[in-house]
Amino acid sequence: MHYSNALAFLLLVASGVNIAYVASQVRERLSQSKTLREYSYVGHDHPMSLPLPDGDLSLVALITEETVHYPLLGPDSDTEWDALSSAGYGYVRLGPDDRLFSVSMFHELHCLRMLNLAFGKAHIASRAHIKHCLNYLRQNILCSPDLTLEPGDFEEKDFSVEGEGSMHVCRDWSSVYPVMDEDYYRWSHSTVM
Repeated sequence: MHYSNALAFLLLVASGVNIAYVASQVRERLSQSKTLREYSYVGHDHPMSLPLPDGDLSLVALITEETVHYPLLGPDSDTEWDALSSAGYGYVRLGPDDRLFSVSMFHELHCLRMLNLAFGKAHIASRAHIKHCLNYLRQNILCSPDLTLEPGDFEEKDFSVEGEGSMHVCRDWSSVYPVMDEDYYRWSHSTVM
């Protein structure tokens, strides 16, 4: 009995030391954050997120509800899904050598579009691409879980346009488009054609 208490105490102390170490590493990395000019953009030496002029996105409210937009197939579907893309199709070029990066938000939208197209007869995306997209979306949903409570059983709804949704607090995705478009314009006008 005495042995198990001592072991539990040592495990608790070791866990505390481990947590303190991890916290100190996080604090150190945050205090040593680089300005954009200090990154080499070689290997892993680049910002983790898209650099934004205001630092981060503001918060906005979104009520999720059914819509007549984004039908499964057809010309209206193509037009509406294409409108979700940015001038650079979700890519930015950063650093002195214009290193290419994909912005996750647009990769996610691309994957949703591939799933949308999978309903059609034309095989635009391969099975491997669809599998990648399902896995990518799963990982990103788990990475940034939305914990908004939605009343009732969503599987019992009739999915009509008048369906009532829940209010979600979101990061303002509309602020990303001007940054993406500006980057594409800068890059496309700086390259020799």
